[in-house]
Amino acid sequence: MRSINRRLLGLLSLGHLSVDVTGGALPAILPFLQREFHLSYLLLAAVIMTSNVTSSIVQPAFGIASDRAPARFLLPLGVLFSVAGFAALGIAPTYGLLLLAVAVSGIGSAIYHPEASKAASFVAGSRRATGMSVFSVGGNIGFALGPLVLTAIVALWGFHATWVLVVPGVAMAAALAAVLPALAAAAAAHATVHSSGEERRSYPGRMTLLVIIVALRSVVYGGMLTFVPLYAVNVLHHAPAGSGVLLFLILGAGAAGTVFAGPIADRIGKKTTMLASLACLPVFLAGYLLAPGGLALIFLILAGAALVGTFTLTLIMGQEYLPNRLALASALMIGFTSGLGGLAVGALGRLADVAGLGATLWTLVVCALAAFVLTIALPATEAIRKAGVADLRSPGSLETAG
Repeated sequence: MRSINRRLLGLLSLGHLSVDVTGGALPAILPFLQREFHLSYLLLAAVIMTSNVTSSIVQPAFGIASDRAPARFLLPLGVLFSVAGFAALGIAPTYGLLLLAVAVSGIGSAIYHPEASKAASFVAGSRRATGMSVFSVGGNIGFALGPLVLTAIVALWGFHATWVLVVPGVAMAAALAAVLPALAAAAAAHATVHSSGEERRSYPGRMTLLVIIVALRSVVYGGMLTFVPLYAVNVLHHAPAGSGVLLFLILGAGAAGTVFAGPIADRIGKKTTMLASLACLPVFLAGYLLAPGGLALIFLILAGAALVGTFTLTLIMGQEYLPNRLALASALMIGFTSGLGGLAVGALGRLADVAGLGATLWTLVVCALAAFVLTIALPATEAIRKAGVADLRSPGSLETAG
């Protein structure tokens, strides 16, 4: 049994944190951009759309490139692009250059995630769910800390001081560059272990179903982060200042869920763990809408844990459905589906205008329930490995394995 390389996995996770801090901080910087450039809501939405397209929708292209040839240099480069683009937001003199800075930061995220996910799978050892949860939790924590980091920078040095993010970004990129030879050795060792071909079969049909499930989950994720704070302020009449704390609780609970889900999945199976989480998700969301006061907040925190806790599981399942295209599988699970979810948030916004925020959040409950139902039909990757040469077109024996 191969053990986890904790040093390399920790550095990849810290790189993940460094990249996703910028993604978490972008929504928090919008009010400052609006004041600085006198932007309409449409132009502010264009900022988010630019980030969404460059960081998510195009991510599979970088995954394909990574699978065709070793591209470990993308790890430090991705961190540098992410932090440099975001750092430039505070000093961009025009709206056009502002969008360019957002695009650079988004491209950094797009090129880091597929390569880092592939590298993390190589160093995670035999306990892949546990190891990959360590990698994923770095991104969860980074996204949760993003608004707090941005607020601290503005409070201490002002909006134009976003450039200070370059300092830790350069340090992180240098640390990753220093371990590229060790990552190359880990990739070679992984290739040796999995050279028999028995576990190299791809299952594009099942991957398509998984993409649909993860896209539905991304709709719920994007919808929660966008509309739960609005619901809290406009329907529950909470103070606007509490929105940042509310988001931090959701994302912090998600990070905790990621930590716990990995070891559980290693024991009882990824599909079983994923089914349990997705079964609870619509219940917790409905509980938030129906329960009073502090109990509603507890349900919301539990919903964050159940939702984000499945991110690592779907990442590993995607890699096991496409074992020869690890970076592409990672890009589909992390980037492409997130982009689809982000685009769906626009439609949810229209629904909120027409039917209200309550109806919008109940729509998220329906999406979560649909993701759970579709997951029932998804064969467990553990069963696929045991089946070996079995034809996936006759999956009856695969459906029951966890």
